Amino acid sequence: MSDPVGNLQYCFTHLVSYIVDTPEACMLACVCSNTLPIMTAMYEDFGDPYHHLPHTVTTTLTQLSSIKCDILDVNQYFAACEPFRLSGISHPFWRNWLLAEPSKFLTPESLHKWHCQFWDHDVHWCKQALSAAELDF
Repeated sequence: MSDPVGNLQYCFTHLVSYIVDTPEACMLACVCSNTLPIMTAMYEDFGDPYHHLPHTVTTTLTQLSSIKCDILDVNQYFAACEPFRLSGISHPFWRNWLLAEPSKFLTPESLHKWHCQFWDHDVHWCKQALSAAELDF
């Protein structure tokens, strides 16, 4: 890209937001589906009072680099990824992207999240509180 004086400059964009649903967020964060893509909590930890650490680039790349097996041997590689709850992606696209942090750039798809929040939680609560017959949808 050229600057106002006409000199050519290298420009590197920051990865600020990547709008995704949960399965895609897990894929991009390189974690299994029952693991939070932005925190180190697993499905067994949901609801506990402990504040889990964010799922960081350093953690993910360190775990990936600690796996010492042939990536082309899929069964062996997946077995080596399992203790870390990694999905098996060996080279995430954001690994060399400066300041890319999945726990910060993965943002939920707002409309989908609001819809799920309403139908899965709010309506269920209203049905319990008022009864399904009282609600006229």
